[in-house]
Amino acid sequence: MRDRSRSFDPCRFAGGDAVLIQDAGFFVRTVRNPLTEIPRPLKLRARIRDHKGEVLLDWATTPGASLYVLQHNGTSPDDAEAWKDVGETTRIRHVLKGLESAREHWFRVRATGTKGSSPWSDVAHSLVR
Repeated sequence: MRDRSRSFDPCRFAGGDAVLIQDAGFFVRTVRNPLTEIPRPLKLRARIRDHKGEVLLDWATTPGASLYVLQHNGTSPDDAEAWKDVGETTRIRHVLKGLESAREHWFRVRATGTKGSSPWSDVAHSLVR
């Protein structure tokens, strides 16, 4: 068994100086900042589907999210009272069914996790068959 007390520790030798450690040919781990709040979901897209009354929503993964809440608005994105919860998912894509055909619909997503809830995403819209 190897005696670890005699092994070379570049961090101890360099006194934690990242430049000295890198100059010696070693890699320095980046220190991760702990997540203090959940950022809003990005890149929300609403895409028309071949099936009548359906739309596919997808967005980018949000750090710290364990659940996503979906909202729909069938009148106008500016009408705050018209936003309704239509689903929850742990995935970054979701198919909404039963939407009124031949109309434009607006959607937004909020991430939820141990640090609370994010702000709402930007609004995406789609015409539904």
